[in-house]
Amino acid sequence: MYRYRWYRPGDVNLLQNRHICVTVSLQRPPASHVICQSQPAVEEQEVPFQATALFPPIIAKDLSSLIAQKKAELQHFDVLAMDRAAAILMWGRSGSLLLASYLDGHEDVIMLPEDFSQKLYEFFEDHRNLSLAEKLMESPAFYPGYDRFFKGPFAISSTQYYAAIQAILEVSGQWPSEFLESRRAFFVLAHIAYTLALGRRPASSTPLIVYQQHVWNNAAARNLVEDFPQAKFIHTVRDPISSVDGVFQYHLHALAEHHLFLPYSAFEFLANKDRPQLGMESRTWAVRFEDLHLATEATMHALSDWLGLSYRNTLLDSTFNGIPWVVTRDGVSWSGRRLQNVQRRSSNLSPLDRALMFVFFYENFVEWNYPFPKLLRYRIVRLAVFVFLFLLPTKMEVVAAREVFKKRILRSLRQRDFLGAIKLLGVFGFCRVKIVALMTPALFSRRARAELVRPVH
Repeated sequence: MYRYRWYRPGDVNLLQNRHICVTVSLQRPPASHVICQSQPAVEEQEVPFQATALFPPIIAKDLSSLIAQKKAELQHFDVLAMDRAAAILMWGRSGSLLLASYLDGHEDVIMLPEDFSQKLYEFFEDHRNLSLAEKLMESPAFYPGYDRFFKGPFAISSTQYYAAIQAILEVSGQWPSEFLESRRAFFVLAHIAYTLALGRRPASSTPLIVYQQHVWNNAAARNLVEDFPQAKFIHTVRDPISSVDGVFQYHLHALAEHHLFLPYSAFEFLANKDRPQLGMESRTWAVRFEDLHLATEATMHALSDWLGLSYRNTLLDSTFNGIPWVVTRDGVSWSGRRLQNVQRRSSNLSPLDRALMFVFFYENFVEWNYPFPKLLRYRIVRLAVFVFLFLLPTKMEVVAAREVFKKRILRSLRQRDFLGAIKLLGVFGFCRVKIVALMTPALFSRRARAELVRPVH
């Protein structure tokens, strides 16, 4: 995907004596690379990338009254004093989006829907060279599923968003330049711009920003705490067997053909992510997926107290942008709590695999109060089960191997690419070695590591 620096019509002075510079990056770039062509800037052919392509037609409109309205609404926010933030993290398929949807309707919360805010910090780091205006304009295309930002069930109006940004720019002179250049300013104003575009007005001038960090990441956690010293972290957790099975199933059809190490990733994704992020122990809480369905009111009441929010019945509604978040799976649709979802799922795990999961995640079952065979309370029994089972391929490996065989190995054989087929077969053995290498030291060192996140009870 190609991303281009975008300029407003009339910014001719910005184009004087500049080279044509094209920023090239992937959907999830590790860094941006700039290619400059030595041609006069007047010959520059402007090709806005996917989010800002919407704005040129809007600019031609007379939006003065709408921008004035947004400026008036912006005065409600005490921008410099907004210091409340809470991040939500997942542990596999553990209900992080469901929790966010419960917080969406609270009168003193602002947030971006679904996982739209996940890439905000990454975008800022990769595009520090952009001005604040350019960051706010261009960041939507960096979100996962960016096309949902202005389209889809939780879309906002691109006209409203553009007007909100212009309102922010027109009043930005009242804020210190050091603030406007900071990462915190971008984070805060990105949420305010979205809230203004949505037409929402929070109850207080310093609402709580709910941030979908989504993935366990020490660097992201440090960034948030540097910007918001009182920031808090909410980890959603789930029955380990259901979580491992859910992670594998979610990625199976999309990635199995290309991601040959998917079974390993299903374990690795969870093995070291059940602890608080480094240095964040005192500001971390956990919420069980099952409690979001079985004890919604009690869980959200305890959580709102911890976050400093007044309890409201809207905390029981599953919405984004005030619109019900409807999930459809296997031909069945629902919104919010669903009792059937708490049942342990293990369609991709054999009985022997489940025994191994009971051993490997033993601490999680105990600390998070999930049922497990009581015989495994004895360490010698757990060691015996592990020694007996850890060398056997799991059902996930068999399922993933079957997908790769059907979609890649057979194709290689038909094309007489025998060496390629042999290499793919070798990957299965290497995946097994990686799983053993992950499990063996982790099993014996888990007690030596930091404590698990503690769920709200």
